[in-house]
Amino acid sequence: MSEKHTYTSRAATTDDVAQVAGLINARSQRFYGRDQVKEESLARQWAGDLIHVSTDVRLFFDSQERLAGYACAPDPRPPFVEITYAVAAHPERECDPALWDEMIRWCSEKDRLVISKAPQGAAVLAGASALAKDEARWSAYERHGFKRVRVEHRLRAELDRDIPEPQWPEGFSLPAFDIPKELEALIALDQEAFRDHWGQIERPFEEELRGWKEWIGELGDELDPTLWFVARSGDELAGYVVCEPEIAGDASIGYVAGFAVRAKYRKRGLGLALLHHAFRELKHRGRTAVELDMDSENLTGASRVYARAGMVPIRQMLLYEKRLREGEDLTVRSLDQV
Repeated sequence: MSEKHTYTSRAATTDDVAQVAGLINARSQRFYGRDQVKEESLARQWAGDLIHVSTDVRLFFDSQERLAGYACAPDPRPPFVEITYAVAAHPERECDPALWDEMIRWCSEKDRLVISKAPQGAAVLAGASALAKDEARWSAYERHGFKRVRVEHRLRAELDRDIPEPQWPEGFSLPAFDIPKELEALIALDQEAFRDHWGQIERPFEEELRGWKEWIGELGDELDPTLWFVARSGDELAGYVVCEPEIAGDASIGYVAGFAVRAKYRKRGLGLALLHHAFRELKHRGRTAVELDMDSENLTGASRVYARAGMVPIRQMLLYEKRLREGEDLTVRSLDQV
C-alpha cells in the first residue's frame, strides 16, 4: 500500500521566488536535463502586472514543511474567455495523485471569476499543458475533466553547419528596429499575422501592448534589441523574428521567441530568409543550436518553413482544455473562422 501524505498550502510571497524556481528546475532537470527558469526572471515576472502573487500563486507543503507543489492561475485577461492552469509537483512527490488533485482544485476556484467576466453567449475554457513524458501531470488534468486538444512541438536546428545566406525577396529591407518607437507597429503586425493561428484569441490592442511590455520587462538585462529582426516592404512591417540569446539552463542555445509574416507577404520566401538571417547571427555569437515552439498542426503552413530551415522536433507538449461554459467559441479553430 502506498504511503499517504497530507499537505498544507498558503499564498506565495515574493520571498518564495528562490524555492519556487528550485522546484520548477528540479522538475525540468527530471525531464530536460537542464533548468527551465532563472530565479531573477521569475522575480521580474512576479513583480509585473499580469501575475498577482498573493492571489494567483499557491504553494503546497508536505508534513515536513518542504515545498511539494506549486500552482499558478493568473486572473483571466480580456476578452475573458480563457483561464490557464499551471501546476508542478516536486519530483519526490510527483507520484502522489492527492497533491496534483489539491493543486488543480485550487486553480479551479478561479473558474467562477472568468465565467462571471465572459461576454454573454461566449464559450469559456480552462487551458493547461504538460510535456508528453510527464504522465503524472497530464493524467491529473484528465482526472479533472480536461481533454487533450492539440500537440505543440519543440523544434531545434543545429548550427554546426553551413547556414544559407538569406535570399530576400525583391522589395524587402531589414533596417535596425527601434523597440520604443516601433513596438506598437510590430504588435499590429503580430495581431494580424496570428489571426489564422489555431487557438488564437483576439484581444484589445491595449491588452496586447500590456502583454508585450510585461514580457520585455521580464527579460530585463537579457533583452537584446540586436536580435529583433523586422523586415519591411516600403514603410510597412512585413514580418519579424525575435530571438533571445539563450535559454535558461543552457547559454549555448538561442531561442526564437516570436516569428510571423503578414498573410499578404507569405509564400515569397520572406519567412525562410528571416530564419536564415537569425540563425546565422546566433551562430556568429557562438550558439550551437536554436529552438522554438510550434503547433504541430499549424494552419498557415509554417511547419514547412521550419523544416526548410533545418528544424526538427525534439519533444512534444500536450495542450489540454476543459469547457467551463458552452457557447460561441471565440478562439480560432480553423481557417474558415478567419
